[in-house]
Amino acid sequence: MKYLLFWRLYLLILSDIYTQGHVTYIEPRYPLKGERSPPGSPWPLPRTWTRMTLQYSLSPDHFELKSSLNCEIIEAALLRYRGLIFIDRSKTISPKHKELESLKVHIDDTRCGYPKFGDNEKYSLTVPDKDASASLRAKTVWGALRGLETFSQLVYIDEKTGYYLINSTRIEDWPRFSYRGVMVDTARHFIPMKVLLKNLDAMSWNKFNVFHWHIIDDQSFPMESKVFPNLTKLGAYNDRLIYTQRDIKKLIEYARFRGIRVIPEIDTPGHTKVMGRAFPSLLTTCYDGDTPAQSVYGKHSSHENLNPARNETFEILRQLYTEVKNLFPDDFIHLGMDEAYYDCWQSSPEIRNFMDTKRFTEMKQVEKYYIDRTLENIKNLGYKYIVWQDPIDNNVSISKDAIVEVWKGGPHHEKDGWKRHVKEIIARRHKIILSSCWYLNYIHYGEDWRSYYNCDPVLGVNATDEEKEFILGGEACMWSEYVDQVNLLSKLWPRASAVAERLWSRPGDTNDSDSALFRLDEQRCRMLRRGVEAQPLTNGYCGSWELDLQFGTLYSSSTMIIVNNQSLFLSSCVLLIYFIAVFKSF
Repeated sequence: MKYLLFWRLYLLILSDIYTQGHVTYIEPRYPLKGERSPPGSPWPLPRTWTRMTLQYSLSPDHFELKSSLNCEIIEAALLRYRGLIFIDRSKTISPKHKELESLKVHIDDTRCGYPKFGDNEKYSLTVPDKDASASLRAKTVWGALRGLETFSQLVYIDEKTGYYLINSTRIEDWPRFSYRGVMVDTARHFIPMKVLLKNLDAMSWNKFNVFHWHIIDDQSFPMESKVFPNLTKLGAYNDRLIYTQRDIKKLIEYARFRGIRVIPEIDTPGHTKVMGRAFPSLLTTCYDGDTPAQSVYGKHSSHENLNPARNETFEILRQLYTEVKNLFPDDFIHLGMDEAYYDCWQSSPEIRNFMDTKRFTEMKQVEKYYIDRTLENIKNLGYKYIVWQDPIDNNVSISKDAIVEVWKGGPHHEKDGWKRHVKEIIARRHKIILSSCWYLNYIHYGEDWRSYYNCDPVLGVNATDEEKEFILGGEACMWSEYVDQVNLLSKLWPRASAVAERLWSRPGDTNDSDSALFRLDEQRCRMLRRGVEAQPLTNGYCGSWELDLQFGTLYSSSTMIIVNNQSLFLSSCVLLIYFIAVFKSF
């Protein structure tokens, strides 16, 4: 008890010394345009948001987050958001403001399982002008999670007094699209679990609801397979750079507690060279003329593309998909199917003989055969599935229940070509997910977030009411050829936040990127404050939140003390020594 009292007193005194975080802009010649947002402005923008002038004060010692629902997801969220709201130490209560005593969370649907496509994420949030208790209402736990995030963003610290404040507010909110994803490639570079988990945190703060995990590729197979252990043993970079099945289950559960689905991608028939280390016969042997196992620069390597002429290929895949199905609980799997270049197949006598046997006259028939055999396995497992757009581009007919991800035609390939692709694929009656505009691994100097913000999956193609029903949403993609644990989060955030608002918010309210900049910059500072090193958007700094990165941070469950200059750091050390001496004398 004595030592607990000591630390509380020490931290309380420090809280009066250290400055609180706020956004400061440096505008020497070109003042920033747009309407500046008040503190406590949410991101992404809610459907309706009414902010009144009445302010409440919140006390870290008294404020309560309550829910009557017996659900582990909500119970954990209430604890988590208490820590996020009161992450900086503040004075207990403002004497000039009424105190907001609690937030009561009401949820209609008591189910507490895994998130699924099409879940209801609607919520209403009220911080009244008379009652001392705020109210959050949602039909599902997933809507409640979105509302808790919004509430946490409404709370701000007065930069002059250090008090926690929130304005009387009324919000009705729900997402524009049901599929709002972030794809991360963990094959080109291994991304440690701690970084992936922190990315899930950032996703939840931006109301993303799908983590598309591009877990394997030509370069490595870091997923533990117990059915085919040599895939991992021979395919991972080394025995430490592996996602064990225990790791994967932990990540899925971590995502579940944040309302995020995890969709694995097992990309075939291309992007599979690594699988040949365990099963050499799986890959097609490529020829240069009559010479086997030859690389031809710009066309093919010595072995590539799974071999559709062998039944063994589909039996191994069936067992692998079964293992994945037992590991990942989501209804969907991403099958890849991109960049299955025909050159290797065309060079192979075995494939040509296979074509003769099947009476195929075109290489696209080989691709269709592979896809049909694969989908037979997938459907038998009860999977729903997503593919990249490449089979459609090759004029390969594919089952209409395939969701197609449009990735071509972005600004780095063919400017605005994605609009044509979307129209053509919808015309074939496929539902689509858009990622063309949002390849965040491409970096440009300056404010490239604006191009992400201004890309609209519906308005960009002038979609009819019927066509709108085929557009499920989109996702930001981070391929890892030049990305690893060092720069993944800083490259993703807050650039992915721009995508988040485009996919969540009503387009008529989010057509001014100049005004959005101020809310987005506050979101960037908020993410810094919460431990994600999001890159800057403009001149200026995030007050003591940014200084934290320079001088270090002291954490507790609901406290983050920020050392904002060296003199204060020395003062705190002297203060600590003094208190230790005093308490030892007791």
